[in-house]
Amino acid sequence: MKNFALITEGFGHGFACVNLAKVANLTPVAFSMKDTKEAFTAEVEQIFNNLSAFAPEMVKACWEERDTYHKNGWDIRADLLAGKITDEMWQAFATGKLTLADENRKGLPQFNGLAEDDNILFIPQKLKSDGHCGITAEQQSLPLEVFYPLQMQEGHQLVLGQHFHKVNDRDSVVELAKDFNLYVPGLTENEEVFGIRGVQHIKYWNLYRQLSGSIGIAGTHTWYMLTCFPEVPQIILFNKNGVEDWKGIEKAYQAAGRQILCIGFDDKTNLQQLSEEIMNSANRLF
Repeated sequence: MKNFALITEGFGHGFACVNLAKVANLTPVAFSMKDTKEAFTAEVEQIFNNLSAFAPEMVKACWEERDTYHKNGWDIRADLLAGKITDEMWQAFATGKLTLADENRKGLPQFNGLAEDDNILFIPQKLKSDGHCGITAEQQSLPLEVFYPLQMQEGHQLVLGQHFHKVNDRDSVVELAKDFNLYVPGLTENEEVFGIRGVQHIKYWNLYRQLSGSIGIAGTHTWYMLTCFPEVPQIILFNKNGVEDWKGIEKAYQAAGRQILCIGFDDKTNLQQLSEEIMNSANRLF
C-alpha cells in the first residue's frame, strides 16, 4: 500500500495526477526523476509552483529522501502513460474536483475582454509535445480546414487556448485570431499571460471559469478543466494512437452526468466527415 502520490509533471498530467491522488486519499508529493540534485530540485520547484495552489496539501520531495519517496509513493503518471488507470479509477476521478482557496484568487488576471457569456475555448493544433504520449505534436494536431465551419458560427466568442511562443509565433497567432475572430489571452490585455506556456496555471483561473465550452486538441487545458471545471462541456479531440484512454475518461464523466465528448482521429480519418461530426457535436453541446 502506497503512502503518498508522486506528482512528477507540472502541467496537464500533473492536474490528472493531483486529482487521482485526491480521490485515492493520498498526499501529493512534488517529485522528480532527474538524476542530479540541481535538476531534481528545479523540477520539484516547478511542479510545486504550478500545482500547489490547487492542492494545498502538496509537499516537496527533497533530494536526500528521493529513494524513500520513490519506494513508498505511487507514480501516477507512469501508470497513466502505461494505460494502467482502470475504469474504476476513472470513475472515481470523474467525481473529484480541484479548486483554489479564496486567498489564491486575489490579484489574478480578470480577462475583461471576454464575452459576458458563451465563451468557447478553441485549440485547433498542438505546436509542442513532450513526446510521452507516444505521438508527436504534429500527429496530435488537425488541419485548420477541419475547423473552418466555426468561422460561420454566430453567438460564440472563440478563445484561443493553444500554447505558442510569445515572439516567434506572434504573427501567425494574430493571423489566426483574425481568421477565426478569436480572443487571445494576453494579446489585448493581461500581457503577462500571452503564449500560455511557462505561465503559472492559476493565472488562467478567471479565464476558465468564464467558459461555456471547449473544443479542440487534448492538452493541459483539457485536464485543467476536467479537474477544476468538470461542469464545462468539452469536445476533446485526440489521436487514437496516443496512450491516454480518452474513451474511458469520456465514459466515466458521462456516467457522472458531465457533458464530455471525446472524438478520436488518425491518419486514415476522413477529415470532412470529422469536421461535420465536430460541428454537429458542438451544435448539440454548446
